Amino acid sequence: MSHSADSVLAPGAANRRTRSFGSTLAILWWSAIVGAIGYYVHRDALHYLFDYTPVSFKHFWPERWVIRSHIALAMLMITSGPLQFSSWLRRRHATVHRWSGYVFLSTACVVAATAMYMGLHPVEGDVVYGVGLFFNAFFFLVSASIAYYAIRTGNIQVHREWMLRAFVLAYAGLVIVRVIEDMSFLEPLIGAVALNDLSTWVNWTVPLMITEVALQVSRMRVRTNVTA
Repeated sequence: MSHSADSVLAPGAANRRTRSFGSTLAILWWSAIVGAIGYYVHRDALHYLFDYTPVSFKHFWPERWVIRSHIALAMLMITSGPLQFSSWLRRRHATVHRWSGYVFLSTACVVAATAMYMGLHPVEGDVVYGVGLFFNAFFFLVSASIAYYAIRTGNIQVHREWMLRAFVLAYAGLVIVRVIEDMSFLEPLIGAVALNDLSTWVNWTVPLMITEVALQVSRMRVRTNVTA
């Protein structure tokens, strides 16, 4: 009798440990993401909003209206984005989840539009830099549009996948690009111009590919469990 009970309880205990470990990893992962957002917003963005002078904007002063709109809405976008991936919020406060999604998508579309403008009129880099920035924003708009269409048609799984892609592209344009720019140890190897150009390409292409691989592996695992 005890052996039978142990055999029943053991898988349950193992599942609880697995879920607990997964939850801990998710908390650490999202803490790192939010922490990086806070760091780069404080370091690179706030002065555009609170120090409206040519000294603060430097070579961006002629485009200050674009930069200020871009920064203000980007801060709102990137803070509302992580709320979309909280299963607790989705289950307990569906209205908050839904409206935070509207905020994320609507502000991000304006941010992407201003980023595309800056990509076509690059101030900090050359054509390669600008084209990378442009396509980062363009593919965000594609992802956001598909995510919105999917939820409007009731396809929740597709909506979640494309919201994830949209957030990855948004995060890449605001945070990962700056992480790459801070890799000054690469300058002696490839030069400052090449590092600047890579920052607007590697920042979104690599994370997007990693995300795609993770989504496809997840799909294959689900199909394997269903057929098993």
